[in-house]
Amino acid sequence: MQSISRDHRIYVLHPENEPAVTIDSGGDLMVETWDAFEGIREPGALQEKSLKGPATGPIYVNGAEPGDALRIEFVSIRPKENPAHMVMPGRGFLDAEFTEGYPTVMSIDGDDLVLPSGMRLPLNPSLGLVATTPTYPQETASDSGPYGGDIDMKELVEGSVLFLPVFVPGALLAMGDCHAVVGDGAVAGTGAECSADTHVRVTVEKGMNLSGPRAITPDHYVVLSHGDDLGPAMKRAVREMVDFLTTEKGMAPYDAYTLCSLAGDVRVSRTFRPISPVKMMLSRQALEQL
Repeated sequence: MQSISRDHRIYVLHPENEPAVTIDSGGDLMVETWDAFEGIREPGALQEKSLKGPATGPIYVNGAEPGDALRIEFVSIRPKENPAHMVMPGRGFLDAEFTEGYPTVMSIDGDDLVLPSGMRLPLNPSLGLVATTPTYPQETASDSGPYGGDIDMKELVEGSVLFLPVFVPGALLAMGDCHAVVGDGAVAGTGAECSADTHVRVTVEKGMNLSGPRAITPDHYVVLSHGDDLGPAMKRAVREMVDFLTTEKGMAPYDAYTLCSLAGDVRVSRTFRPISPVKMMLSRQALEQL
């Protein structure tokens, strides 16, 4: 199996970036990624660290062309090193109240994340940043769009599949920002940030013409949307799920809309930023009956 180390870090998705590794469609790849703090764990240094959102890549996928999609299967996600969290001034839902930097360094014990207090939380490793490269330069940190990006989707665990549109030849895939644990919204600004070794299988789906990211997790089918206003972004995610059910599953529009209301959830993936990703999630238990 091929591998790519976190030495190949980038901070901007750019269509002119040189590939760090080339793989064939259907190939497996082990991807080593940095955490959001790039290995810093000393509390004072953590407080001074600005998050640039390092991603590992770019990964060139043979045969990928604009109009195609990448099918990215997450075979395994293995956190490395102690995770860290930071309440950061100017970030988070309550940024006007929590104005001081407050670092928390945790440890991993078996299948648990252990806080300094001794509290244990079940590990749920997920990749926060997964992106193909758009036709224009785009920063990796805090940005999301039809190419994916910093989507912070806690359901993107091993066993999940993510579909991303291809915009440039080879797709120029990049990924990073693993979270050992994170909650929807990451309300204080970050998750349990950790480096990771992630085994992915990447396949080109020809002519899929996706408008944006889609995912199949162990429990849900997910449509991801984004925007600088959460209300319209959420409405767009619901609209795209209804369209999926009507065009690909043959449901009548009112029946599809009803199913979304009964077996679906709309959630915020990340704390308020200039561009906020949202997700419309539909139960696979319901979907598999169609």
